[in-house]
Amino acid sequence: MTQRRVDVIVVGGGPAGATAAWALARRGVNVTLVDRARFPREKVCGDYLEPAALRIARAMGAPSVLPGSGQPVIRRNSVYFGPHRAWSGSIPYYDGADGLPDHGMIVPRTRLDAELLAAAAAAGAVVREDCAVASVTRDAGLMQVALANGELLTAPLVVGADGVESVVARSMGIVRRDRRHIGIARRLYLEGLDIAEDEAVVWFDDDQIPGYGWLFPTGCGGGNVGVGLLSEAASRQDLLVPATLEDALKRLAIRHPGCGKARPVGPPVGGIVKAYGAITTNHFAGGLLVGDAGCFADPITGEGISQGMESAVIATRTLMAALAAGRFEAADLARFDREFRAHFDPGMRWLGFCAALMRNWHFRHWLWRITRRGFEEAARNPDFARVAGSGFGGLDIRPRDIIVQLWSRVFSAGLEDGIRLLAALIAGRPPRGDGLAGDVEAWQRAWRESLADDPAFHARWLADLGQALFALIPALRHGGMNPRRIGLEL
Repeated sequence: MTQRRVDVIVVGGGPAGATAAWALARRGVNVTLVDRARFPREKVCGDYLEPAALRIARAMGAPSVLPGSGQPVIRRNSVYFGPHRAWSGSIPYYDGADGLPDHGMIVPRTRLDAELLAAAAAAGAVVREDCAVASVTRDAGLMQVALANGELLTAPLVVGADGVESVVARSMGIVRRDRRHIGIARRLYLEGLDIAEDEAVVWFDDDQIPGYGWLFPTGCGGGNVGVGLLSEAASRQDLLVPATLEDALKRLAIRHPGCGKARPVGPPVGGIVKAYGAITTNHFAGGLLVGDAGCFADPITGEGISQGMESAVIATRTLMAALAAGRFEAADLARFDREFRAHFDPGMRWLGFCAALMRNWHFRHWLWRITRRGFEEAARNPDFARVAGSGFGGLDIRPRDIIVQLWSRVFSAGLEDGIRLLAALIAGRPPRGDGLAGDVEAWQRAWRESLADDPAFHARWLADLGQALFALIPALRHGGMNPRRIGLEL
């Protein structure tokens, strides 16, 4: 067996792995990245790059994310609830402050991943494609990565960036299969569309909650369309993601005037994501887990490119410190968990609480009601759109400010309901059920149905909600700008 010794081995060549290799190599570290695929390669993804990902990818010099590259630039979005459009306008939290681009971009993963790998190689990393990993072990303080071609790579440190079914994580005894934190997605490319090239479209259907669908323009009349569902809910309610995507395509052709002549380009492709709530620990003796291997995906949107790249930048600090000290035990690498928690927790804890609330299928109609009304309120109130709306794809998530806004709106809705009720009584009309009173009624009905259907699940769900709320408390104490908005030193 051929043996080669380096400082750090990165397993996985997606955005997180490429970012880690780039960040290490430009600091003079002898790093080798291996991936079983040959790039460019297909990857199940919405292809949407949020401003945080663009900020890092541009620092790396990826051509497709630079202004004038020809890739669709997203500054607007529309949100549908069934056939009803509840929101349409500029994305309120894309304001271009703090060094962030004022837009998102659609960049196919076939292009993005290859360009980020090229950036890592240009920085000095050795990139090995078509190199499957057979095993990952640790012996005498050294990580040993055996490749399927018979080669053995050794290093004091390894970075697991090899996706949701990470060989590195599994080899180190870190296995995460909790369906509460796993999403299932399926996407398809379309052509023949007549849609705005600067607008992302998202929709919710009450028979596909918790989950949502998307349509992102890819340019020249093309689009990336897909759906995502929570694995636990899909299993409990016998929802099949392929059938869900088929239904979404049929509905899209009817609802969206520009999609009536859409044609598929290639077959649909599916995959899974593991959300932030699945994390136990992302360090071990001799290494770290980043990106999808570390379960950094957004619990609400399932987006993971931004978080994966950010986690890789954060990991670099721990890796550099360990190399400088010559210490590589688990305790020496625990800094990574502390630092990524400080960076992500203020927003992710809020998203995790919302995701826990959505897990109960019986509450889907209540969620449909209040979420739709939230988007309608955002259409009337720019400040509400910017603060409360940040929970769906924004960086500057401030849980305390969001809760203040939500309760202020609940109080206002209560007053409005009271005035309408009084007017209805005076006029002799039956009261309307589309306000706060209707929301309360929908909650009570959902509670009764959930408890009657499966008391054991209902109890577990309540316990999970309590745990998520307890975990949120430190984030509620956090004041000021979210660390993700400020960004990381590159």
